[in-house]
Amino acid sequence: MKINLIVLYSCTIIIFACDSKSEGDAGTMEKNQALAFSESQIIDSASYWWALTIADVTGDNLSDIVFIDNNSAGGYLGYYSGQEEPGIWTLSKIAEVPRTGGTFAAGDLETGDIDGDGDIDVLAVKHTGEWDDAGAPAELFWYENPGWQPHEIGDAPDAIKDLSLADFNNDGRLDLAALTFDEHTLNIYIQGDNGAFTQAQKITYTNLHEGMDVGDMNGDGFIDIIANGYYFENPGAPITSDWTISSIAEKWHNQEGDWSANGTKVFCCDISGDGLPEVFISHSERDGYPIAWYQYQNGTWTEHIITDTLPSCHTLQVYDMDLDGDMDVVAGINWARAINLKIDRGDVYVFLNDGSNNVWTPMLVSDQGIYNGRVADFEGDGDFDLFRLPNHEAKEVFLHKNAVRGAEGEDQFEVIHALDKIIN
Repeated sequence: MKINLIVLYSCTIIIFACDSKSEGDAGTMEKNQALAFSESQIIDSASYWWALTIADVTGDNLSDIVFIDNNSAGGYLGYYSGQEEPGIWTLSKIAEVPRTGGTFAAGDLETGDIDGDGDIDVLAVKHTGEWDDAGAPAELFWYENPGWQPHEIGDAPDAIKDLSLADFNNDGRLDLAALTFDEHTLNIYIQGDNGAFTQAQKITYTNLHEGMDVGDMNGDGFIDIIANGYYFENPGAPITSDWTISSIAEKWHNQEGDWSANGTKVFCCDISGDGLPEVFISHSERDGYPIAWYQYQNGTWTEHIITDTLPSCHTLQVYDMDLDGDMDVVAGINWARAINLKIDRGDVYVFLNDGSNNVWTPMLVSDQGIYNGRVADFEGDGDFDLFRLPNHEAKEVFLHKNAVRGAEGEDQFEVIHALDKIIN
């Protein structure tokens, strides 16, 4: 039987998972390394923040929240500056409107050093908003830091659900992949030596909708794309050649029905140590789907189940949260969507890896829901923190600071050790 032990200490929740022993068992209780998070509210005026990401755009070694406001019907592009003192963070606007007029809106947002000058630039999407007109065409831009001068990237046939920056042709410059909402297209834009982008691919494929990440899956030195449970294999040079497309698992792209069909979250990360990324997938909108990871070997994908089901799992991140040397999974329920599925709960978990990549112990971080959550080392102390928007209509954003590192964490580990003596 699995027992969760939750201890409240200095306004911080410390969570243990223990395997209980029967009366005749000997020895100490096995337990995963404890995680300790302290929660604070950092935003109080979010408006449909479906497109957000975490990056240090100010260069002060603190993570900032970069976002598009009011994605349902279009809004502005901005960021809130990270701060170590308690309280609501400070807003800065990158652009009120796109250079060509209209509004910003997307289902995803990314940042990166696009011009290679050492600071973090910001992507942007001009669109009228999913709830206003998902089928309207989109325009993609990037904003240059500092000064936030806009640069055009290209067009897309409808609303953008996912964005990924990567160097797809190995020329040392960041390129862009964009996945659309209901036209089922994967669009790839290549950055030239003059900084201008050209569209190298517009791939239309069955049931492409939501859920994308990138990585060199086959070890050939070129970055591939995973989208909706499909594997898009980079042809190398020239990048305009046909990309080979295969299925990782059909259940992630064979769904029918309303807009919630084929909604996924995807994260690529090497957890096996072989130098090749594994693929993690969850369903962002529906119930009855697992959180699973897939390993690519000899041309085939092998499925491994982390948990049998987690409804409307619109957050999926893979990081070493307890700093024990292996990768853990952060996942949780978008509560507002779960209620539509007749599920009244908002569990947010860290699934702790026992080191084998086969046993994942769930640790409850919050029961208040999460939407498009992001993990980042907020203050640069070496452990990973969690940014939590409770649901897709929430006004508040919370920072869950990980206390594995630092004086606070050391104090809590003393408590953990003391409790261990009591338990045993």
